[in-house]
Amino acid sequence: MTHRILILAALLALALPAAAQATSGAAYLASRQTSSGGFAEPGGSASVTLTEWAVMGLRAAGKDPAHMHRSGGYGAGFFLGSRASHWRTSFALERGILAAVAMGKDPRDFAGHDLVGKLRGLIHSNGRIGNFAYWGALALKAAGSRIPRRTITYIARRQSSGGGFPYTPSSAPDSNDTAAAVLALRAGGVSCSGAVLTHAFDYLHSLQRSDHGYALGPSNGSDSQSTSWVIQARIRCGLPNTRALAYLAARKRSDGSYNYAKDNHTTPAWVTSQVLPAVNGKAYPIH
Repeated sequence: MTHRILILAALLALALPAAAQATSGAAYLASRQTSSGGFAEPGGSASVTLTEWAVMGLRAAGKDPAHMHRSGGYGAGFFLGSRASHWRTSFALERGILAAVAMGKDPRDFAGHDLVGKLRGLIHSNGRIGNFAYWGALALKAAGSRIPRRTITYIARRQSSGGGFPYTPSSAPDSNDTAAAVLALRAGGVSCSGAVLTHAFDYLHSLQRSDHGYALGPSNGSDSQSTSWVIQARIRCGLPNTRALAYLAARKRSDGSYNYAKDNHTTPAWVTSQVLPAVNGKAYPIH
C-alpha cells in the first residue's frame, strides 16, 4: 500500500507543471478576449486601453497576441486598428505604438496611420511629450525612432528633491511614474550608476513594505501593479527582485489572474496585464 501511495504522489507531482500552465496569467488574459478582438474585464465591455495593456502583457509572457482570437472572432490588431483614427493625444498614440510593436506590427503604418509621425509632431521645443514624456520616450524606443536628447533632459529635470517623479506638475511623486521615468531614462541611455537613477531607486526603496511589495505612495500599502512597475525599473539596471517577485506570486489566484492587493481582486485583467512583464523578467517597452 505504501508503495502505491508513493507512486501516486510522484504522478501527481509530475502533473503539477501542466496544471500551473493551464492557469497561467497569459491563459487568464486570453480568456478575457472578446469576439471583437478587444479585451474586457469580467462583466465589462472591450476597451482600447485594456486591450493595449493586454497585448503587451501577453507578448511579455511569450505569446503572440496578433494571432489570438476567439473562434469566429477578430484579433486585437483589428480591434485597435479600427479605432486608431481617433488617437490624437500623446498618451493615446504612445500606447498605440507600444501595442502595435508588441503585436509585431509597424507603428508607422498601423491600419494606415503613421502613429510615430503623429507622436513626433507633438514633441515640444523643450522636449516634453504629453505630461512628462515618460511614455513618449518608451514609444519612440519601441518604434526604433530616435529619442530627442532634449526629451531625456526634460524628464531628468522633473525629478523631485526626494528622488521620485510625478504624473503631472501639480501631483506628488509616486512609484508608478518614477518607475516609468527610470524606464524612459534608460531607453535614452542614462546610466544606472548616475545620480538621477540612484536617487530614483532610493525613493522606490522607501516605498517597499514589510511584505516586500511596493506601494503607490508613502501613505499606501503594497499593491501588485506598483510592485510590477518597480521590478521592471530594477530589471533595467540589473537589480535583484527575488522578494518582490515572491510578493507577486502570493497575489496569484487559481484562475491565473492576480489580485491588486491582498484580498482585493479589482480589475483583474488590467492588473494581470501589467504584472505579466515583471513575472516574466521583461520591462517596457515590450518587443
